[in-house]
Amino acid sequence: MHQGKPEDPRLSKRMGELGLCSRREAEKWIVNGWVKVDGQDIDTLGVRVSPQARIEIDPAARDHQSSQVTILLHKPVGYVSGQAEDGYEPAVVLIKPENRWSGDPSPIRFQHGHLQGLAPAGRLDIDSTGLLVLTQDGRIAKQLIGQDSAIEKEYLVRVEGNLAE
Repeated sequence: MHQGKPEDPRLSKRMGELGLCSRREAEKWIVNGWVKVDGQDIDTLGVRVSPQARIEIDPAARDHQSSQVTILLHKPVGYVSGQAEDGYEPAVVLIKPENRWSGDPSPIRFQHGHLQGLAPAGRLDIDSTGLLVLTQDGRIAKQLIGQDSAIEKEYLVRVEGNLAE
């Protein structure tokens, strides 16, 4: 069995650092037997690997990854970005075939499976309106909101009354 040193990163973390997938996705790939390290199949979570280890990904993992969706939604006021809370519905309830933008050039047809594992990459509070990115792909979320993200975000805030100096 391949085993790195105790100070080496876990395989799932290393796969995330290399931009192969998200850590959560890496764990699924490992358990499914889609990952080899230095030619050895790895199907156990928590395995540590050397930063120099050669990581190979089975094409089945890439097929799974390419089937993941990212949905852009203009969130209206009155919906929460993530899980339902305090009697308010999550914005994901607005994702329905009949709400799809008529000018969407994507050939992908809506499937209810697209809603599974769909998570907001960032958040807008209930009183906010604007672009909400919902994705099944952890790589996209990391690019948008990860600590190393260089993507600029702009917010327009309206305030009632006068602001003090």
